[in-house]
Amino acid sequence: MQISAVTRDPWETDFAALVPRFTGGLSAISSALIIYIIFRSETRLSSIYHRIMFGMSLADICGSIAMALTSLPMPSYMPKEEVFGYSWAGTRLGNTYTCNAQGF
Repeated sequence: MQISAVTRDPWETDFAALVPRFTGGLSAISSALIIYIIFRSETRLSSIYHRIMFGMSLADICGSIAMALTSLPMPSYMPKEEVFGYSWAGTRLGNTYTCNAQGF
């Protein structure tokens, strides 16, 4: 008796849609905490180190939010999926404009 395993591409699994949402959200919260700690300190943005960390944290928040959204801004209907024969896992609520905005 031979058991054949069905292999799926990584982008077709729920894991591929959920992990970026969790890690992106966690990263955005962590960066916001760093900014909070900087503004609660005595030196605030007067030290070069705090300025660099503030800028890096802001950039990380922007990237992390885009990562956390993952498939949400993707168009709900993509005709090329049928042509190429693949399907992306996850909830898709957007349109072409939201997809382009996230990619920017």
